[in-house]
Amino acid sequence: MNIKKLACKNLVIASSTVMFTLTMASTASANIGGYVTDASNKGVTDGSGDCVRSALGSMVSGCGELPVAAPIKADPVPVAVIPPKPVYIAPPKPKPVYVPPPKPIVKILRLNEAGGSNFAFDSDKLSDKARGELTSFAQTVKSSNVTPSSVTVVGHTDSIGKEAYNQKLSERRANSVADFLSSQGINRGVMKVSGQGEMNPVASNKTKSGRAENRRVDISVSGQRKVTIRR
Repeated sequence: MNIKKLACKNLVIASSTVMFTLTMASTASANIGGYVTDASNKGVTDGSGDCVRSALGSMVSGCGELPVAAPIKADPVPVAVIPPKPVYIAPPKPKPVYVPPPKPIVKILRLNEAGGSNFAFDSDKLSDKARGELTSFAQTVKSSNVTPSSVTVVGHTDSIGKEAYNQKLSERRANSVADFLSSQGINRGVMKVSGQGEMNPVASNKTKSGRAENRRVDISVSGQRKVTIRR
């Protein structure tokens, strides 16, 4: 081969290489980032298809991103949770239940002379009839388990005689009855003894039968029944 022609041929090849290099250099730009890009900002690859790295390159999509350091997560600061103070709610007060007091038991005896004399004539001495009735009455009170809290004994007369005398007679007869009841176990300390003379008749004083009804001693025993609780 002609040496001159060979030299020319090599010169042409060298020139082409230089031109390729220049073209590449002119169409590729080196920017800060890590990869070489061309005029359309695409990554330039080598013969193996790998992106060409450069110290003055750009980050290019498809050529891999530069690793970005993950943000450092600080450990959460524990926050002390203070439980709320318990709120005291007072239970509702129970409504008071009204319990009516037990009604007192009342025993009444009207000791009149409609069935016979209770006293000797013009006297406060009790007859056998009156003693029998008072004994039976006292037994009735005691057998009913009533604790006497109040005992009233009131004497009465008819209208024959002077009013003042009748008043005194009624008081004496009432005291005679109270004393006898006391001897039968009725508490004398709770007795109220009085006389009303002829002032409170229950029948007409114009008839014998009416006057017999007015000559009387009214007795009222009030109290509560005893309750025995066995355990």
